Amino acid sequence: MRILLLADLHYREDWYHWLAAQGADLTVIAGDLLDGFSPGGLMPQMLGLSGWCAKFPGNLAVSSGNHDGNEPGGSYDPEGLADLPEEKRDALAPMLHAEHWMDCLERAGLVTDGRTSIVQTPGGAVIVTTIPFNHWMHGDTMADELWQEGQRLRRLSRTPWIVLHHEPPADTTVGGSMGDPELFYKIREYRPNFVVSGHLHGQPYRGSFADEIDGTWCFNPGYPVLTR
Repeated sequence: MRILLLADLHYREDWYHWLAAQGADLTVIAGDLLDGFSPGGLMPQMLGLSGWCAKFPGNLAVSSGNHDGNEPGGSYDPEGLADLPEEKRDALAPMLHAEHWMDCLERAGLVTDGRTSIVQTPGGAVIVTTIPFNHWMHGDTMADELWQEGQRLRRLSRTPWIVLHHEPPADTTVGGSMGDPELFYKIREYRPNFVVSGHLHGQPYRGSFADEIDGTWCFNPGYPVLTR
C-alpha cells in the first residue's frame, strides 16, 4: 500500500496540483490545508478546497489544523462574500451554515475531519481516524470516541490503523518540546500503527521525520519544499 503523508499545505495551489497527480493508494493531509494569513480570508479557500476534494482522483483523508477554522463558529470575514460572484456565494452557503464547514467535503473515498472509517484502497484496507484541531471545542468526549472506535475496528478486523492529529506528540523527535503531551499518552494508551502530524514546520529538519512510541510510528512531514 502506498500512502502519501502531508501537512501544512496552507493553500499553495501548485502543491495541490502536484498532490492530485501522484496516484497514491491513500493521501492524508494532517491539518492546515488553508492559510489563515491570506489577505482574501478563508472563504475563497474553503470554496477552492471543496472543488479540489470533489475532483481528487483517489482516496483522501484530511484533519483540521489551526489555520482551518473548522471549530464551531469558525473565523470568517463576512466582507469577503461581497467580492465573490453570486454562484460562488451560493456554493459557500452550506459551509457557512454548517457547524463544522469541513463536514461539507464528505464524499465516497474521503475521510474528513472528526471521523473514524475503514478505507478500501487498491493496496488493501486501512482504518483512518482524523482528530480535529481544538477537538475539545467539538465536545468533551469526541476525541476519546474517535480513538475508541479506531481501536474497536482494529480489534475486529486486524486492519492497520492510521491517526491524523495536527500537533505532533511531545517528547519525540517529530514533536520536540513544542509537541502535544496529551497525544503522547493517547498513543501509549491506544497504540495505533501510525500517527501523522504537522504544525511544527521545521521539526523534521531539526529533529526527525519519524519516531516510534511503543510500536507506533509517528511521522511529521514538515513544510513541503517543492519547486515551481
